[in-house]
Amino acid sequence: MENRGEKLLKLIRAGLAQHSTRMTVQSLGNRCKYIGMSDIGAYLTCPRMAILNRLNPEKREESLSRLLTLNRGHWFEDGIASIFQELGIPHVRQLEISIDHNFAEIKAHLDFVLVSTSPKPTIRILEIKSCQKLPDTLYPAYEAQVYGQVGLLHQLWDSPAFNLTDEHGQFVFGGLTFSELAQKLWSIDLPDDAYSVDIEAWVLCLSMTDAKVFGPYKADDGILEMCLNKGAELWSKTRQIPEVTFDADALPTAIGFNPLCEHCDWNSDCSKFRIQNSPELQPILEDLDRWKSQKAELEDSIRQHEQYLKTWCEMSGSQGN
Repeated sequence: MENRGEKLLKLIRAGLAQHSTRMTVQSLGNRCKYIGMSDIGAYLTCPRMAILNRLNPEKREESLSRLLTLNRGHWFEDGIASIFQELGIPHVRQLEISIDHNFAEIKAHLDFVLVSTSPKPTIRILEIKSCQKLPDTLYPAYEAQVYGQVGLLHQLWDSPAFNLTDEHGQFVFGGLTFSELAQKLWSIDLPDDAYSVDIEAWVLCLSMTDAKVFGPYKADDGILEMCLNKGAELWSKTRQIPEVTFDADALPTAIGFNPLCEHCDWNSDCSKFRIQNSPELQPILEDLDRWKSQKAELEDSIRQHEQYLKTWCEMSGSQGN
């Protein structure tokens, strides 16, 4: 029989899963009806993962450990929001930018947008990422996401593409230009031309004990066009797949071992791990072999020096000192 501690953990898991689902719907809406920037980042990293994620929005039941990891990002966002409130910095959370591109609706949801008019009109996008270990360099999927965000903000600045919902998922404002949004939220006058505004995006990676910032990222028309085309491609493929015989093994996968592979919901039967000849692993194997050899040499040197010191102490009669 389960003890009361196990029942408590099950209760927490169930409540966390329910809360996570509700918060996702409230902040991001029905993700089956559009392509998000995180979808595009995933598609650029591993098309198989991105397609399966969209075809199976109701994934298998998450463990408590997995749910805690996924929700940690939302808790970090709440903490960062309290910092901006304390400092009195004008900001908005989960601002939505929407665009139709090649028959696909593509949306970007910006974790934070910070606004300043002194000494000149300035906009900063801040994307929050929760990490178990802070990366040395930002993952390409994250970079694609933030490039898409800052690119859309710049390109659609004077278009009625900006929407905002409250904490309950109800529309606060919809179909506004960014200048109109800033006027309604903070009574701030911003230029009608994005080229007159200093616009940058940054990524803040947070672990349980440390933080690291990546950026700045500026609008790039070429990267934005590539992201939008990939988003439309993902939309088209996921709409066509149910109409034909579907073979997940035929979908292209990430090259090599990507950090996302470990956390992918579809890694258990991924075709890439059934390939016997994997030349992309050769550099990793060579590094590992070299490091193990160095480790063995270091351990041997440590043993020799320890024995030398022990013998010295025994010969000098300095036991106990």
